[in-house]
Amino acid sequence: MDGILIINKPKNYTSHDVVNIARKALGTKRVGHIGTLDPNATGVLVLCVDKATKLVKYYENHSKKYLATIKLGLKTDTDDITGKVIDEGSVEGITDEQIQETLQTFLGKQKQVPPNYSAVKIKGKKLYELARRDFIIPDIDPREVEVYSFADFSVTERGQYITFQVTVHVSKGTYIRAIARDLGEMLGCFGTLQDLERTEIEKFKLKDAISIEDLKAGKYEVKEPFQFLNLPSITVEGNYRALIANGRLLDPDLFETKLDTIIYSKDQEVLAIYYYDEAKNLMRMSVKWC
Repeated sequence: MDGILIINKPKNYTSHDVVNIARKALGTKRVGHIGTLDPNATGVLVLCVDKATKLVKYYENHSKKYLATIKLGLKTDTDDITGKVIDEGSVEGITDEQIQETLQTFLGKQKQVPPNYSAVKIKGKKLYELARRDFIIPDIDPREVEVYSFADFSVTERGQYITFQVTVHVSKGTYIRAIARDLGEMLGCFGTLQDLERTEIEKFKLKDAISIEDLKAGKYEVKEPFQFLNLPSITVEGNYRALIANGRLLDPDLFETKLDTIIYSKDQEVLAIYYYDEAKNLMRMSVKWC
């Protein structure tokens, strides 16, 4: 059970709802998830089970791909279609070319202000908790994010609003709702996120995901977690297994790099992940697996 489940999260489930279902289906409380999805969003939700919960920190910085459906001409208090409509704007005269050209201005590293309804914490409180209680939201510091690409742009509706779909590849921490909001502001017509499907978290693909129904029915295979890590690795023999099992510090010369490294036995059993302790100039255990 020490591994990964890739779930295709349906609408109207929180990420924590899925975790609770998995705990019941798997018979273990040790289940965590990577990358929260809003209840209105669907797609890839990665669950780490039992010992694999130790590896969450190594997956959290992975980039993500989404299929986003954005509606121009509408502004909501949540920056997505589930929120209260607070303004509308005219989309008359806005062309496909204008939309695509404006999207291109989002490429690269940038400072992004998270939505008011988000899990970002201010003085220990999540923004959506404050917003739901009608508290005044303090100024939110922009966060550095990166947009790598937009692809497969297509307009699906033209009328009072313009609705289009686009595939977005972004770094950790990027809010697609914020892109929809800011795009609408730049076009002078407002914008909101209508639908969102996460299709990838690097090596975790939607095509490999199982449904909630399959999870409940026991139709799943817990996947080996280390195949999804982008880390260097080494193989050790002799008494190193015993040293690692006891959590001993290791000489950096044993490693090809001072980056976090997966250590395998000669039988290809994962023993641990080690990281470089600069103060001691030694490699120290980050995750014990053996």
